[in-house]
Amino acid sequence: MASKPSPVERIQDAGRKLFFEHGFAGVTTDALVKEASVSKATLYKYFPSMTDVLRAVVEAEGDSFREGIPEHFTTQSEFREALVAFGTKLLTFLNRNDIIQFSQLMLEESRSHPDISKEFYASAYVRSLHALADVIRLGQEKGFLHNQLTSMELAEQLIGMFEGIRCVKSHLGLTKKPFQNPKQWADKCVQTLLGELHSHCRDTTSSPNG
Repeated sequence: MASKPSPVERIQDAGRKLFFEHGFAGVTTDALVKEASVSKATLYKYFPSMTDVLRAVVEAEGDSFREGIPEHFTTQSEFREALVAFGTKLLTFLNRNDIIQFSQLMLEESRSHPDISKEFYASAYVRSLHALADVIRLGQEKGFLHNQLTSMELAEQLIGMFEGIRCVKSHLGLTKKPFQNPKQWADKCVQTLLGELHSHCRDTTSSPNG
């Protein structure tokens, strides 16, 4: 028999539902405690502000897409697979209709709620950036990636390639599914980062049969 959700879990679940439907500004404390079936005293005990609820919701969403991504590897091939797995999970996550809608709502609110925008950016993008940088740093330490840029700079470049103009189109409502084949696109981006595309082209042009 499944255990009953704790007050924290109910608040997070309620916050996710309401934020994803109405955006941050559209959710009141009264609506949240009603949806979560808790008192305001209980809400404030665990989450002193609505911003804390937003942070918990966004961090939980980010953690969900990173589950199962290899954190340890011993070969160049395994390092490459870890980068592709990260990209595939990220792009599959960004393909979800609820995530696209939530991102659109947060972008609409960014001008009138700059503090919330900073919190959303830190909870969503910065945490993902650091997670990818950790993978890249380990690859650099093992000699699988040689580049003068730092692991953080390389992570910024790779996430930029992963998301690119396709995410912009989805945020503007120009496409319902930005990534038709997440794994294939993630693989191409990793090829570029590791210089495999350049090496392949060089090998092709130098071939006597080319």
